[in-house]
Amino acid sequence: MQKIILFFLSLLLTTTLMAESFHAQLIATERAQGNTFLLKFSNGRVAFTTSPDANLGPTTYEVSVDEDQNLLQLQVSDDRPEAEEEKNYFLSPENTPTLITEEEARKIFNRLNSKYKRSSECSNRAHVWAWEEFKNNKITSEKVYVLFTASYINRYRFKWWFHVAPLYSVKKGDQIEKWVFDFMFNPQPVSIKQWTDGFVFSKRSCRYTEKFSEYDVNPQTEDCYLMIDSMFTWNPMDMKHQELSGRYKTQFARGEINFAYKQAFQ
Repeated sequence: MQKIILFFLSLLLTTTLMAESFHAQLIATERAQGNTFLLKFSNGRVAFTTSPDANLGPTTYEVSVDEDQNLLQLQVSDDRPEAEEEKNYFLSPENTPTLITEEEARKIFNRLNSKYKRSSECSNRAHVWAWEEFKNNKITSEKVYVLFTASYINRYRFKWWFHVAPLYSVKKGDQIEKWVFDFMFNPQPVSIKQWTDGFVFSKRSCRYTEKFSEYDVNPQTEDCYLMIDSMFTWNPMDMKHQELSGRYKTQFARGEINFAYKQAFQ
């Protein structure tokens, strides 16, 4: 009997140690396969469940998942960005990226804030990196998003439904190239295809779209979608809102910046 008790205590401890927790707003619930449903959260994380609660709404939750991204626990949380007046940052579309040289690009990459937490979310790191370069050096960047489909996430039990990083326009000879600055995953600026290859195991090219709704219908034939937007967007929900409302961010929101620093940097 004692051995059985010790076995179950050991199993419980192992399960607890493998569990991972995060705070985020629930964005969407969709069917992944059969009776399995996929929960998508604002920080890019996902969770699988076979019994989605019909009462779940766009609220911030504390979420626990196991190593296969199966949902273990979901409870309401008060950890969220500061509220701001919409008029402060939803205006008209305008975002012309600064054209920089290769030398300038490498200097920018080398001065990216490296004091991020290993457990931080990509949207917060990218937001701070873009904000600091704009604030300190008046250099305007863009954001590049890779959006993973439910079929891809389900196939690999992938833990993210999107990833984002700053994107810069670099003059190389007579050409203008787009370079991704993702300090956590790349030791130098890389092309968009090099960047997505680090997350897309099939190495398939991501289908480019200018409409979030095209990704949102989630055709099972694609592994991923690619979107490019202004540096002011914080996560894909901004792009969804822009498409629905026809209004766009043209300023950084102070509440989002404060939250991004708090969550992502030491």
